[in-house]
Amino acid sequence: MSLYPGSNFEDKKLRYAMTDLFQRACEYLAHRTIRDNQHIQNRLVKEELARRGADKSYLSLLGSDGSNWETAAPGNADTYFDRYETAFTHLNHFFPRQKRSGTNPIAYVALNLDRFYITRKLQLLCEIVNVRNVMSVNYEFHLQDEIVKLIVKGEFSDVPAINIYFRILMTLTEPENEFHFVELEKLLLLHASVFKKDELRDLYQYLMNYCIKKINLGNTAYLNKLLDIYREILPKQIIFSGVHLSQWDFKNIVTIGLRCGEYDWVYKFIEDYKQHLATAERANAYRYNLANYHFNNRDYKKALNLISQVEFTDLYYQLDSRAIVLKCYFEMDDEEALFYHIAAFKLFLSRNKQISEYQRTTYKNMIRFTSKLARISGKTEKLIELQKQIEEVKQIADINWIRKKAKP
Repeated sequence: MSLYPGSNFEDKKLRYAMTDLFQRACEYLAHRTIRDNQHIQNRLVKEELARRGADKSYLSLLGSDGSNWETAAPGNADTYFDRYETAFTHLNHFFPRQKRSGTNPIAYVALNLDRFYITRKLQLLCEIVNVRNVMSVNYEFHLQDEIVKLIVKGEFSDVPAINIYFRILMTLTEPENEFHFVELEKLLLLHASVFKKDELRDLYQYLMNYCIKKINLGNTAYLNKLLDIYREILPKQIIFSGVHLSQWDFKNIVTIGLRCGEYDWVYKFIEDYKQHLATAERANAYRYNLANYHFNNRDYKKALNLISQVEFTDLYYQLDSRAIVLKCYFEMDDEEALFYHIAAFKLFLSRNKQISEYQRTTYKNMIRFTSKLARISGKTEKLIELQKQIEEVKQIADINWIRKKAKP
């Protein structure tokens, strides 16, 4: 296929053609975006009708004369931006022709701009603080103190989105004050309908991350709080991505449930929610988590049988599956199988280049302390000494199981 048949090649001519093609492609994408987004269509049409003075058609599309705008239900940042744009169009293109007979919507324009701006500003601030907590980065963020003061004074108390992001910010900046966590949980339960699914999932992730941090600091009461959150959001599929539950969320839920001792609930969860896993991940995730359940339920033979069926397509499954096998042999007092597996596990850790140094260290420490436990054979004095070593090292895979086995 030729672009300019019968003509000699000209680089400049081709570049002009490619630039023109790119511009046409951009126009096509813009038209398709407008076609597929009813909100954009309505906004542009309302603005054009108001600008042209087609008041009857404009008011029909608007749905009212603007007098009931202030009674509209709460929304998220996008909602307030939509209302700001609608009111701004009304103020600039329709209201000036009404000979001052109508209510001036300027206050409503400013109010919704404030609601949008503060909601989005808080949302971004939460993300920035969250990043700061794990990375050494510095961002300038203006008006933070002023916004916080306004909210503390009670301004925007009728805007759930602002109050929710404010509480998230407080959990990030004042994590020792558990009141913020309690209030955030209440607000999310009351106002979940304000947010779209993706945003709601992110909001609950902040709540869950707070629990995880508390658990990592040794506050085990938050294990049950975290499980309660999962129980709240699972039936509503808030944690889902599209129609699927991530295999890692599936694994985390099972792990938390087992740590809480909720064995019956965990078994039912595994059976009920396996169908929501992506087809390519389902078999592995189901077998691994069912094996973990049976291990915790002390049915070590079933656990080993299921683990033998797990395909090692993912590094995390390889490491965690080997750890379960290690624990099974230890619990079964099968020393020959245990030390044979330990040798193979060590070899795997030393040869696999995909394993990070952190992972390599944590699993090597797990192997080291499991070996010591097997050789100590329950001697009280040596177990007490081993407990001290465990707390000094701490960087140990499945440290809670190791601690439990090291108790005299």
